Amino acid sequence: MRKTLLLLLLSQVAFGQAPTRYIIRAGKLFDSENKRFKTNQEILVEGDRIKKVGKLTAKDRANAEVVDLSRSTVIPGLIDSHSHLLLSQVSGVPMERDILAISEEERIRRAGQYAKEYLDAGITTVKDLGNSGQYLDLILRKQAESGTTASPRIWASGPILSPPNGQFGKLPEAHKALPEKEYTIVKTPEDAVAAVTEHHKRGVDVIKVCVTNDNGLILSPEILQAIVKTAHAKGLKVTAHAPFDDVVRDAIDAGVDGIEHGYGIGDSTLQRMAQKKVYLVPTDGTFEGYKGILSLGEWKAADSDVNDFVKKAKDRLLRAVKAGVPIVYGSDAYLKSPEHRGAAAKDALISYFVAGLAVGDVLQIGTYNGAVAAGKAGELGVIKPGARADIVAFEGDLETNFRPVISRDASFAMRDGKVFRK
Repeated sequence: MRKTLLLLLLSQVAFGQAPTRYIIRAGKLFDSENKRFKTNQEILVEGDRIKKVGKLTAKDRANAEVVDLSRSTVIPGLIDSHSHLLLSQVSGVPMERDILAISEEERIRRAGQYAKEYLDAGITTVKDLGNSGQYLDLILRKQAESGTTASPRIWASGPILSPPNGQFGKLPEAHKALPEKEYTIVKTPEDAVAAVTEHHKRGVDVIKVCVTNDNGLILSPEILQAIVKTAHAKGLKVTAHAPFDDVVRDAIDAGVDGIEHGYGIGDSTLQRMAQKKVYLVPTDGTFEGYKGILSLGEWKAADSDVNDFVKKAKDRLLRAVKAGVPIVYGSDAYLKSPEHRGAAAKDALISYFVAGLAVGDVLQIGTYNGAVAAGKAGELGVIKPGARADIVAFEGDLETNFRPVISRDASFAMRDGKVFRK
């Protein structure tokens, strides 16, 4: 028993200090609900919650460890609402190469390293949306929940519900069984009900559906409706991989909560999304980010083609904002990059700024909006009394020097009141 307790204490010291009382002094503090920066603010943290924000009393200060972040900008922990921690793909290389090359154990180990890199980058919550084998993401989530590993909070979808063949291209005969090991294949409304029921039984946090795949197969409106109806009845939200306007409309009509990617959405469809309060996750990137990925890959693209893609994504984002569509930050980071996984994931956030959104809008998209979309408003994505103590800081002034400052790793990272980076 004594040895077990010692190991537990050591793990807490190594990966996150045990919950206690902290006073965080912020150079600037971002109010994500109101998109405002405040100065001369202090945050009192007790256990895993934020107790008080603003001016603190002598009683508040008693027995509290002071964290001086007076040279930093303090924000709620970032929320990446579209990640794939259990996948690593080289640009231009078929997805199955990575999946076939390493064991499930190695996928989990590697994902744990990626998770730490997310936390280093200031991302304290990730929504992991499939490409994770058969529920390997739930194993990863359990590790994160233990508090003994440096990891963001993980919301897991389990295997993506998909048409036959998943998102694989043409597979050789020897690998024909691979889609059923990586996805949940649905062919009928009955399949859809059974799939969602099994996911719920396993304990997933969200349902991810691939409305269409790279082979041109599309889930019918009846199947989509069965997925959404069953998921909502069980208290689960549904988000849809839907890159083109026609399948986006099918997903919206079926009642999904969110759209992932949505590169080709037309204005009338954006208006429908706004009316129904369906959020959009623009998994965009910067020119520099895409060039870095391509530099390590086997597929080459002319600078003009990369610029054209970035320009179209920017246009879609700005039209969505103008239409009033709720925007939620998601990176879709799974391709090898010169940067570590967490840093690469922030490229999507930076792309919103490069597209012309104000700093306050970008940070709200990266924090508050992700919490609202997940049904966690007031608990995550904010720094206010009663919220979970997910707090990160970046050395410098995010308000006036956004891109260079956000590109750095966090100078401080706290999740659930535990300090993982200081």
